[in-house]
Formats: sequence, C-alpha cells, structure tokens
Amino acid sequence: MRRATLAVASLALAVVAVLGVLATAPAAAQRATPLEVRVDVTPRTVTLGDRVRITVIATHTEPLLLTADPPSRGDVLQLIEALPAETVTLPDGSLRTEITFTVAAFTLGAQDAGPLRVFWLRQDGSSGEVQAIPPTFEVASALLDDSGALRPLKPQAAFGEPPPGWVRPAVVGGSLLALALLGALAARWLRRRTPAPAPPPEQLDLAPETFARRRLEALAGSGALARGDYERFYGTLSVVLRDYLEARFEFNATALTTPELDRSMGGHGVERWQARLAGGLLERCDASVYAGRHPDPGSADHDLTVAFEIIDLSRTQPPARVGAYGGPGPPARRP
Repeated sequence: MRRATLAVASLALAVVAVLGVLATAPAAAQRATPLEVRVDVTPRTVTLGDRVRITVIATHTEPLLLTADPPSRGDVLQLIEALPAETVTLPDGSLRTEITFTVAAFTLGAQDAGPLRVFWLRQDGSSGEVQAIPPTFEVASALLDDSGALRPLKPQAAFGEPPPGWVRPAVVGGSLLALALLGALAARWLRRRTPAPAPPPEQLDLAPETFARRRLEALAGSGALARGDYERFYGTLSVVLRDYLEARFEFNATALTTPELDRSMGGHGVERWQARLAGGLLERCDASVYAGRHPDPGSADHDLTVAFEIIDLSRTQPPARVGAYGGPGPPARRP
C-alpha cells in the first residue's frame, strides 16, 4: 500500500513538472529579444545649431513593428524632425528597420543623446523593448580664434586737409549754370522746329445709325458669308448691334448677356418692335458663335437685312421715349 502511494505521488510530480515546462516556454519565448539594435550619429562634429541625424538601426529575422522614443534631453538637444520607421530586406533574407531623428544642439562640448527606448511587436501580439545607447558627438565653436582675447586697436584713418571754402559753392554754381544753358538750348531748338502740317479734318457723320450702317456695309463686302465664315459674320454682327444700342440709347449694352440685354432694352427707351428684332437677332448670333448652329446662306443674308432694319427704326424715333415695350408697331416688315 505504501509503494502504491509513492508511485502515485511520483506520477503527479512528473505531470506538474511537464505542465510547468509547457507553461514557461511561451513566456521564455516572449522574453527573448528578436532583434539587434545599434545607433548611428552623423555628423560627429558640428557647430552650434547644426542638425545632427540620430538613426536607430534594428536587424531582425521576423516581421516586427518597431517604434522608438525620440531623444529626451530637451535642455541640451532640440528635436527638429522624426521620420517613420522604414524596413528593407537584406540579401541574406533578414530585415533591417531604420528610425531617424534629426536634432540640433545649442551647447558646446561633447553631447550625449541618452539611451533610446526601442519597442517591438510581433504578429502574435507579444511585445517588448530594448535600449540603445547612441554615441556622443562634439559641438564645436564657430569662431576661428579666441574672441575673448584683447586685440590691438586698429590704426586711425588718415584724412587729408579739407578743401577751401569756395570749392563747394563753385561746384554748385557751375552745375546750375550748365543746367541753365541746357534749358536755353532746348527752348531754342523747340522754337526753331516747324510744326508738321496737320491733315485736314475729315467731316464724318458721327450719328450712331450712320456709323453702324457703315460697319454693316463693310461686313457685307468682306466676303465672310460667301466663304462660309459664320463665326466671324455673326460675331461681327453681334458686336455692331451691341455697340449701336449702347451709343444710341446710352446704357452699357456691351457688358450684358443676351437675356439681360433683352430684359433691359425696354427700360432704356428701345421701342417694342426694335427690341424684339434685336433680341431675336442676338440669340441667333450666340447660337452660331458659341453653339456652332449655323443657318443656310439665305437666312444669314436675311439676318444682315434685319440688322439694317433695327438701326433704321431709330432714325425717326427720339431716344428719350422710355417705356416697357410701349412704342408703336414696326415701320418695316417683321423678321
């Protein structure tokens, strides 16, 4: 009976030992450091305020997520930039991850960035951290010599004797005399010039209707319609009509769109039939110039006739009559 009890106790101890080994195996694997870390500092010698690159270089054989705390010596180093981790695959299949910090030092002498904490995380969720000690770097003075040493005074500058008192007034007087002579010569040259004969002024009828008709006649004789150049034909027709309405009825017709002009003509003294003809013609001009809808040559020639009729409607009507389409009927045929 005693031997059986001892055998059962031995078996229980063996089972507990095996379970303990199995339980501590993951923990041991978690505690193992899966990477090697070193820190590189460049350059090793700088002057005050120069930038220094501190690069954490970690080599590992399995995929890891790595982060690192920046240098924490705020009284000595100023962090300028922190770049994210970059991982590359080496020729032997291992991985290398680099984390770069840019700092600036404002204290002379040897500088130590202090230990850097590097954290790692596996895909299975296990994690850990390691510390890396960066090498020191030297911050040297930018002065080439000892600025605190006393230097001998520079020799005093030697100046000659001042000029006599009459020199400055003589220079000023000579300059004024030279300017006066130049002015006299220029005036004499201008008086001797004979003005060129001016051409006789051309007596032109400046009435808006006459000026607009001459522009329409020039368009009719340009051959644009015969060549099928509808964009030039209707574009010129639109410009002539807008300029005429602006000069004849004294409102800014050239700055309005066709719908705005159609709504404004009645309020500026344009008669009802004249406004209706002008609005329809400007719509056809816009359709040809901007939408590319060109009519046949006969319709285009008829639109030129309509433009002449719109201008002729104003010859017998005073521009002071203002009303919303309140004028009499058209003196000529409708379009």
